[in-house]
Amino acid sequence: MLLAAKTAVGPRVAMTKRIVAGSSELNGFLASGLQPMLDRYTPTWWTNSHVQCVLTFVVPQSRIQYKRDVLPLRDGGQASLDWALESSNSTQKLRDDAPIAVIMHGLVGCSDSMRSLCAEALEHGYRPVVFNKRGHGGMKLATPKLQEFGCVQDLIQAIAHVEKAYPLSQLYGIGFSAGSGLLCSYLGETGDQSRLLAGVLISPGYNAFDLFCHGMINPVYDFLMTLTLKKFLLRHQKELKEVVDIPKALRATSIREFDEHVYMKMHGYTDLESYWKVNNPMRAIENLKMPLLCINALDDPVCTKETIPYDKFEDNPTAMLLTTGEGSHCAFFEGHLMLKSWSNEAAMTYLDRLREYRSASASSPPVSTASTALKTSSSSSSVCLQQQK
Repeated sequence: MLLAAKTAVGPRVAMTKRIVAGSSELNGFLASGLQPMLDRYTPTWWTNSHVQCVLTFVVPQSRIQYKRDVLPLRDGGQASLDWALESSNSTQKLRDDAPIAVIMHGLVGCSDSMRSLCAEALEHGYRPVVFNKRGHGGMKLATPKLQEFGCVQDLIQAIAHVEKAYPLSQLYGIGFSAGSGLLCSYLGETGDQSRLLAGVLISPGYNAFDLFCHGMINPVYDFLMTLTLKKFLLRHQKELKEVVDIPKALRATSIREFDEHVYMKMHGYTDLESYWKVNNPMRAIENLKMPLLCINALDDPVCTKETIPYDKFEDNPTAMLLTTGEGSHCAFFEGHLMLKSWSNEAAMTYLDRLREYRSASASSPPVSTASTALKTSSSSSSVCLQQQK
C-alpha cells in the first residue's frame, strides 16, 4: 500500500510525501489519520537540511520539569528515568491509568533534548518518561561500562520499573535517532512479548553496520558526531580509563574508529562485524510484532535515504513508513519564527489513532475498515493508492 501526496511549498520545487505500508485494516485506519498531517507539513521556508539540523540545538525546548528516578541495574551500573511533570496550571490532571510514552534519546543526548516531545505528549494525555542510558543526563558511571548500541537489557529493567510505578497504564515507545535503534532492537528481540504496545522511530538509521561502517552517513556529520562522542568519553574518562585506551579513542575521526577503540574493546568483540551482528537494530526485524511507525526525511544527512528498507514496509500489515522530502535529522521544523517540530505531533497522532483503533476493535461493530478509512480520507493534495507486490 502506497499513499503519496505531492504538494507545492512556496517557491520551492514540489516535493513528494509518502506513506508506505502493507495492506491491512489497521494500516488503512492509521493512514487515514496521518494523511492530513502529512499533506499540511510545510518545512520552514528559510531552512535547508543543514540549517534544520543546526536548529535542533538552537530552538528552545519547552519548559518542562522532570522528576528523576535513579535506576540501579543488575550488574551494579545505573541509569535513570526522568518523568515529565504536568504544569501547575494544567486544568486536567493525568489519571493513574494514563498511557505512558517511554522515550529514548539520541546518541549522546538525554532528557534535556526531549522536553518539547514531552510537552506534546502531555498535551495528548500521555505521561512521558525519558530513559537516560548509563552516563547520560548528568549521571556518573557506577561501573566502567557503557551501554552497547543495541543491547536491550537496561531498557528491559527500565520498562519493568515503569510498569511497577503505574501498573494500570499502557506503555508505548518513541525513539530518536540512535534511540530509535535501541527501540527497534527491543521490539525485535521481544516480539509478541513486548511490554511496549507500539513504537515510533524518528529518523532511524535501520542497518547501523552499513550506516557507520560502509560510508552511508554523510562524512562531515560522521566527523562532527565523532567529536560529540569524544566529548562524552572525556566526561567519563576516570571511570573508563582501565577498559578503554583513551588517547587512541580521542584520535578517532569517524564513528567506526571510535567504536573500534571504545565499544568493541569494552565489550570483548574481536571486530566490528561481530559487534554489529549483535547490536544492529535490524537483526531481529522479522520478529517484530507490535505496530510500528518510522518517520524519515529524504534529505537527512545522517540517516541517509539510501538506508531506508522500503521492502520491509510494503507487505507488513502492522508497520508503516512515513517519508517527507525535507526535515533533516530529528528536526522537521515548520513555522516562520516560532518553530515547532512536526514529527513530535505526528508521533503522538499515530499513537492516538492506534489507541482509537484498538478501542473501536474492542467494541462491535468496528468504527472503520481499511477501505472506508481510505475512501473517507480527504486532502487538498493529489493522493494515489496502489498495492505493492
